[in-house]
Amino acid sequence: MLRSKKIFFLDRDGTLALGKRVIPGANRFLEALSSSGKIFYVLTNNSSRTPVQHHERLISLGLNIALDNVLVSIQAAMSFLRDNGYQKIFWIANKPVDQYLRENGFAFEQQRPECILLTYDTELTYEKLVQLTTLVRQGIPYFTTHDDIVCPTETGSVPDVGTFIKAIEMTTGIRPSKSFGKPNSAFIDPILAKHGYTSKDAVIVGDRLYTDIKMAINTGITSVLVLTGESNREDHEASSYKASLVVNSVVDIIPLL
Repeated sequence: MLRSKKIFFLDRDGTLALGKRVIPGANRFLEALSSSGKIFYVLTNNSSRTPVQHHERLISLGLNIALDNVLVSIQAAMSFLRDNGYQKIFWIANKPVDQYLRENGFAFEQQRPECILLTYDTELTYEKLVQLTTLVRQGIPYFTTHDDIVCPTETGSVPDVGTFIKAIEMTTGIRPSKSFGKPNSAFIDPILAKHGYTSKDAVIVGDRLYTDIKMAINTGITSVLVLTGESNREDHEASSYKASLVVNSVVDIIPLL
């Protein structure tokens, strides 16, 4: 099933690492992909960090991945904003991501923004939430980098953007009109096109049913669910999102390459 595949899209949190802890066997898995001639990318919805920060974290963990092969939901969001002419934006973001958006030509606007962008802000304050809900009520286009409910860490799951979205929805009755990370196929379509591959050549490996596995189902890509993060076998059995293959961790994929 996997031996003939050309390109692998790998989740980070819960698949290769949990916070500052590498999943046992993750390094061997990446080495096996390379030695088998597979191209691989790390895809993360975690927009609390810039691509450079994610890359630095991966390198510090001993995971040998090139910067260009690290894809973050904020990049897909920025591509959409540029393509649709949005430049003056109200965003909620950590300081490094705030700076990253400014460096990429976007202007932060609090009074009359052209749109709203919600990212995974681990520096979130009540004041920021109030500002956001006020603007959302005005009918300004409202987007989010992703909608993961929780983020897995070495000490357990913590609230992610999905919980922020729910709080805003309960306050305003409004949900974001668009999300850019997994399971949105636009996250990987440009990469497949770049290499001249189709969905039949690809594999998605991740720990989350409603993002990683749903993305695979939406695109017709082979999927592997690992049980080192958010989901367990019972979750998979109860879910409508069925993976092509379920393994305990990425190390179990090595003999299949």
